Amino acid sequence: MTEQRFRFVVSSAEEAVTVLRERLGENARVVSVRQVEGTGLARFLQAPKLEVIAEKSPAKPAAETPAAPEPPAGTEPPHFPEIAAAEPAPAGNPLARLLHAGGMSPQILARLRSESDWASLETLPPGAALARIGVALRERFRARPRRELGSRIAFLGSPGAGTTSALCKWLATEVFVRQRRGVVLKLDLDRANPGDALSVFCDALGVQCVRSIPDVPALAPNESLFIDVPGVLQGSAEETAELTTALDPLFTTARIMVINAAYDAALIKRSYEFAERTGCTHVVFTHLDELTQWGKLWDFLLGSSLTPLFLSTGPNIAGDLEENVFDAVLAQTFPEGGAQTAENIGK
Repeated sequence: MTEQRFRFVVSSAEEAVTVLRERLGENARVVSVRQVEGTGLARFLQAPKLEVIAEKSPAKPAAETPAAPEPPAGTEPPHFPEIAAAEPAPAGNPLARLLHAGGMSPQILARLRSESDWASLETLPPGAALARIGVALRERFRARPRRELGSRIAFLGSPGAGTTSALCKWLATEVFVRQRRGVVLKLDLDRANPGDALSVFCDALGVQCVRSIPDVPALAPNESLFIDVPGVLQGSAEETAELTTALDPLFTTARIMVINAAYDAALIKRSYEFAERTGCTHVVFTHLDELTQWGKLWDFLLGSSLTPLFLSTGPNIAGDLEENVFDAVLAQTFPEGGAQTAENIGK
């Protein structure tokens, strides 16, 4: 029988997973994923959407179902974050259950147990115990080496991560807050990287936007070059090699991996692995307004060499940018007391 093909547009990868399961069931196969943006300045005033094309094959008896074909060498099919089953809460330990409820992974909990006087923490009131844990997390966070940005900064990520919006937020902060100047390069790879809306935004800021490397002017001492890279499928060896080939001649001083924080931990981990392969130095988390459990970010903030640059909590290009990453994540991990804990341990 002929396969049925469906097209739908969603706001996030998590929504795509839900739609696939509800409308197409277990026999769905993703054919392609493409980022869809609005026109003009609307592209920056609302989050980009994802166009998904999927096929639904007729169900077959289990005995007749062939093995899944192997993907072509060097590539992987598009992936969406799976809704993983929740980890069981630690039994008989109120403090561990509280941390688990905040989204902290078993790995982080094990590290806290081994590096702190856990027995004494369990005897404290919850607020006091969280304050002590906050101090331990801050010490580990501050111990991570921080890298400087330099003056040639590339923003890259997968389709739908909000790479261009993240660049615009940082550019607006540089121009309005730090009184720095910059030049934007809208870089093309083998596929087009439409830049009309970005050009309009740059014009509004009084920032030059160019479309080719030869057009990049010499930078003044107070200027930076910001490079906007089209979304790259992280499982494609061909696109990864193309990206590296395009960036190397630009002598980038920093490469910023932009990651959708609403993705599940496994997919974020894959983004970090991609960042390592492409020489990234910094990380930006976007879509924080869609995140329900901020605690899952601790594994990445404490266990990676990437320097956290900022958090993006919405599509507003003139704001919704949080540079105090530690305090923001701590406050949102435990909304009822995390903000006060972050404030107290910062004194």
